[in-house]
Amino acid sequence: MEENESPKSSESGKRRLANFSISRLIRWVLALTIVWWFLSNFHQDLPFNQLLQHYAQADSEFQMVNGIRTHIRIAGTGKPIVLLHDALSSLHTWDSWTQNLSEKYQVISVDLPGFGLTGPHPQGSYSAFMYVEFLDSLSTVLKLPKFSLAGNGLGAQIAWHFAADHPSKIEKLILISPEGFEEKRNSPINFMASTPVLNRMLWKVSPRSFIKIYLQEIYANDKLVTDSLIDRHFDLFLGPGNRKAFTDRASVRDNRPPVLDLIKKVTAPTLILWGAEDSRISPEYAYQFHQRIKTSALRIYPDTGHWPQEENPEKTVIDVRAFLEGRF
Repeated sequence: MEENESPKSSESGKRRLANFSISRLIRWVLALTIVWWFLSNFHQDLPFNQLLQHYAQADSEFQMVNGIRTHIRIAGTGKPIVLLHDALSSLHTWDSWTQNLSEKYQVISVDLPGFGLTGPHPQGSYSAFMYVEFLDSLSTVLKLPKFSLAGNGLGAQIAWHFAADHPSKIEKLILISPEGFEEKRNSPINFMASTPVLNRMLWKVSPRSFIKIYLQEIYANDKLVTDSLIDRHFDLFLGPGNRKAFTDRASVRDNRPPVLDLIKKVTAPTLILWGAEDSRISPEYAYQFHQRIKTSALRIYPDTGHWPQEENPEKTVIDVRAFLEGRF
């Protein structure tokens, strides 16, 4: 005759069954949460015509530059000044400057290849060589034998590279938080963007919250990071091919000469602007540029982040006009 199961053994079995059920439930909840996250952040490219309707300016135009349909804004008349935006930005970053400077100058802003309404490079090329060559071709298309040039972040890096390679074409140079001397940071998003297989996920899975976090890092004052600002950057990031361009750029390893070899070739009068609260590229590097560009002046703005032309447009544009007018 079989012995009856003891109460102690029965109770232990019930606990194991309960623990197993809870563990399985947790795994299911976790799996469903991951699936929900991917589905809620899965986005197809936005149609170009939809973006055009929302983000083209009244004075926007499109011209072919090196086989790339390029979004350009030209406002005002007078001596030309070309404005180049930072990574994950667009020509809209210059709206305040354009309104002010176009009273006296021909202000030309452009969506660089891989950004905004210009979209990706046909061959997926995003080296410094490509951008400098693109700018040279743009100046030819727009019939600009000589012009002033301003850039922010990536745009500033392109600007000082161009000024070093084409000194005869530059009237005056304005560098806003330029890339060059800082140590390269391998953030988690850049690691994903440059890692095969993982980067393909970014072509479709794009959380809007990533754009918000990025902009809050760019700005010193988080209150300026409005929903409309986030929406514009997010929508343009979803432009046809722009997310693949983002991952292609992350994989670029420029074979430019060292910064010190290039920067000493910059001879144009130069104004360097920097936000004191810049968390992307520390203001300490402002002094590196100021020291090595002998013809430079430096302005650092308190309570301002990586995009001073957006966060502190009134003060920065006053200094820019004074510089352009020779009142420094």
